[in-house]
Amino acid sequence: MADVRSVHTLLQRYDQHLERLEELRALLHDRLAAARSRGDHERAAAVGAALERMDRAVYGVCRRCGTLIAFEQLLRAPERQACDGCAALSGRGEAA
Repeated sequence: MADVRSVHTLLQRYDQHLERLEELRALLHDRLAAARSRGDHERAAAVGAALERMDRAVYGVCRRCGTLIAFEQLLRAPERQACDGCAALSGRGEAA
């Protein structure tokens, strides 16, 4: 019976992960629309690139160290490409 519970737990975590990704996708779409309406082409390109990474299933992975970027960090800056640690090392802060 422990195996069934383990599978159930994994499925719950997977569903939670999908919900978080959809929340981030919606946030990215909102930011893309806002950047386009302001004529901020640089920001729109960064957000568009994040959506493309999401479609390729590489979204949320730090470009520098390869670890997963924490959900809370992605909520603050969903277009980011580096975790807080690597962003600090590169001196680029939230925009990394």
